[in-house]
Amino acid sequence: MSEFLFDMDGTLLDSIAAVEQAWHEWAAEEGVTIPEGESFHGRTSRDLASAFVSEERIPAALQRLSEIEQNPQAPVTPLPGARELLAAVPGDRCAVVTSAARLVAEARLAAGGITPPALLITGDDVSRGKPDPEPYRAGTRWARDGVPPVAFEDTVAGLRSARSAGCRTVGLVGTTTAVELRPHADAVITTLAEVAVVIGHDGSLRVRLHTT
Repeated sequence: MSEFLFDMDGTLLDSIAAVEQAWHEWAAEEGVTIPEGESFHGRTSRDLASAFVSEERIPAALQRLSEIEQNPQAPVTPLPGARELLAAVPGDRCAVVTSAARLVAEARLAAGGITPPALLITGDDVSRGKPDPEPYRAGTRWARDGVPPVAFEDTVAGLRSARSAGCRTVGLVGTTTAVELRPHADAVITTLAEVAVVIGHDGSLRVRLHTT
């Protein structure tokens, strides 16, 4: 039987604008500039902070960034098909694996009207974030019968993390283009509405995709 693992921002939630607004508000307070085109999507807040402030300032920087991110100024909404797909998967068979801090993840899921599954892996739970496999290894601890879990991700860093952890990978176009996702994904889709879950008589889960 298979598990389903979901990234959060850009996969379940249309929250990228809120994420970037928080980053730039934080950067302005810190007196630093995030270069145009620099992408930290799919990576932890510590990765972002350590790129711009000295080591001794990181704890305070992370605290302030978390405060800003918990109060999004841009709308956070579920992406098409997200609620329906989560509702189709038994709660003990799926997980959210996000680079966001736990309080931030809980705030964003609540803002998007999504109830967290029983297993929520956040940036607070790992020492190494995506693209390291540690986040998805933590998320696959419920793997069953040797069947690879299926991970849904919108970034290359996330797909690399999931694949290195032994997952089958599905790339979701939006934050990243299909061309960028394909080398790291077993399949690429444009929306979670293209995903159907079938529960077998033996309780096994199967996924059907309308892929690009």
